[in-house]
Amino acid sequence: MIQLSDCDNCKHCFGFEHGHALCDAFPDGIPYDHMDKDLVGCKNCNNGIGFEPKEEPAQQ
Repeated sequence: MIQLSDCDNCKHCFGFEHGHALCDAFPDGIPYDHMDKDLVGCKNCNNGIGFEPKEEPAQQ
């Protein structure tokens, strides 16, 4: 079963490299054990950056 991390819905996530998702909090790769956490209420994942939901595009 494929499980998505809260990181996938965070506006700070910006890519994927060498098997790790990349974000502003973890620019060298988000540790796998961090992605298993409930991050929606996390104020500080790393480097003072916490979860912020991606903004939905405006529907026309």
